[in-house]
Amino acid sequence: MPVKAIARTSIARNGLGTYVLPCNKLTLQYCNWGGSSQGMRHILTNGQLDKLAQSKPQVMFEVLKRQGHPKLIFRYNDDKVTEVDVRNMKNHEIVQKINEYLQRSGNDLFKCNHKVASENDSVRGIWSPLHAPKGHRFNI
Repeated sequence: MPVKAIARTSIARNGLGTYVLPCNKLTLQYCNWGGSSQGMRHILTNGQLDKLAQSKPQVMFEVLKRQGHPKLIFRYNDDKVTEVDVRNMKNHEIVQKINEYLQRSGNDLFKCNHKVASENDSVRGIWSPLHAPKGHRFNI
């Protein structure tokens, strides 16, 4: 008698098999009458935000009407918050900023100058001429 496999769906284990978007909340803050918020108001009125929200169902979108210059506030899974000032930007520039920051991990940008980046300390420890005994130091 042949053995048949039992049909089961895979169990998600610690994020394996799924992709979790790092950004979980986006707040769009704008002013109702300020000239610097013209691009943000255009995004809200012509339906670009609706299309963007439908394409990213994992992200919660919040719209705040407050006085002052418009800004985008991104909240990431690791409790980091990034604020982006979008004053006097056109609507397509604001959409580009939204897409750019939604794809980020939330970590600060850094320049890696080393060929090998490691989180582990060296086995031998750090070396400095000040750590050598006084009699073994190089005299200039």
